[in-house]
Amino acid sequence: MSLNNMTHDDLKKLISEAVRETLVQMGADPSNPIEMQRDFQHLRQWRTAGEDLRAKGMFALLSIFITGAVALFLVGLRDYFGK
Repeated sequence: MSLNNMTHDDLKKLISEAVRETLVQMGADPSNPIEMQRDFQHLRQWRTAGEDLRAKGMFALLSIFITGAVALFLVGLRDYFGK
């Protein structure tokens, strides 16, 4: 059967089967879509938690660097003026 001779229902069935096989190959269970949605939500939570952790870590490192630079500057001023 060529693509030109396929009906809309035949094409829909073919696409549905291809999607189902792809999901099975990826390790997902297409017969339980709610469970798949929960799995994807869990992955999203892990991703956003990692992004938040990275942003907060960069902020902490930047804060430590700025605090050290200001302290070094103030110690230099104190030594320069001899007090």
